[in-house]
Amino acid sequence: MSRFELHSYVQKLSRKLTTAQKLELADKRRKLRARITSFSNSAVQHLRDDANDSIYEIDQIILDEEVSEGEQQEQDNPAITVADPERQLLPFPSAVPDQFMADLPAERRAHLQALQKTELDIREGHSHDCLENVRTAVIHLSWEFKDKVRTALTGTETVRAWDKAKLLTRLWKFHRRVYNHNRIVMMKLSDRSAVGKKHPFLELKHCKVSTAIVKPNDYGGSSEWLPWFWSTSAWAVADTAASESEYATECESCSFALTSLNNCPSLSCELSTRQSSKQSLGRGTRYYPP
Repeated sequence: MSRFELHSYVQKLSRKLTTAQKLELADKRRKLRARITSFSNSAVQHLRDDANDSIYEIDQIILDEEVSEGEQQEQDNPAITVADPERQLLPFPSAVPDQFMADLPAERRAHLQALQKTELDIREGHSHDCLENVRTAVIHLSWEFKDKVRTALTGTETVRAWDKAKLLTRLWKFHRRVYNHNRIVMMKLSDRSAVGKKHPFLELKHCKVSTAIVKPNDYGGSSEWLPWFWSTSAWAVADTAASESEYATECESCSFALTSLNNCPSLSCELSTRQSSKQSLGRGTRYYPP
């Protein structure tokens, strides 16, 4: 279990924990603490003791408040403290202070910079994975509202449908949080403006799922645009030289297919799910929420 997963788990707990919850939380923290210890021991071999010690000599942001989903709940939750493993700073190359880097010999500085470049590449790939997980969760959440929540006839069906919807909501919020955290670290490792332009901040409103029923080809619908993260899979992840006009043609074809299958929910869902795993819906594509 990662720090983000454990942090999200603790935030969902009530102020008064049961004995079973205390035991489960202690077990999760013990396992995470063991992973952190193992990682820290490996990091020392690459960073060396002096660089590792410099990380903990200054105050650094562990989980940025801007990307947290329940800051006030966290402050009121006695189960979370700075000493807990989910709040501990990890010795990544990106955490090495700039002043310490500047005082190092050229050869040693080049070694740490190479490690930071590797971390940057890994975090960029992880960010794209997080965006893909957000897209997948939002697609499934949209279908869950349409196919389960609205068609529920009994109280049991309604409870089960909403439980699945809440689970999907927590899922995309979790991946959004991890993406924004990686974005902050990448902006520290590389050119801030370039990273900010390529990886914009993913806001809550971008992942909003509307349950409004709209007419296909309704007047004014052509001016509606999907949030930016629906197009990153085709433009940023895949290193293709496709022109913007070619991509717009592809989006129009996808839009036409979705409109044609609007009266066939099962096929429409299957098409959306399959396309989300291969390529994202991009600019110019109209999205008809359930």
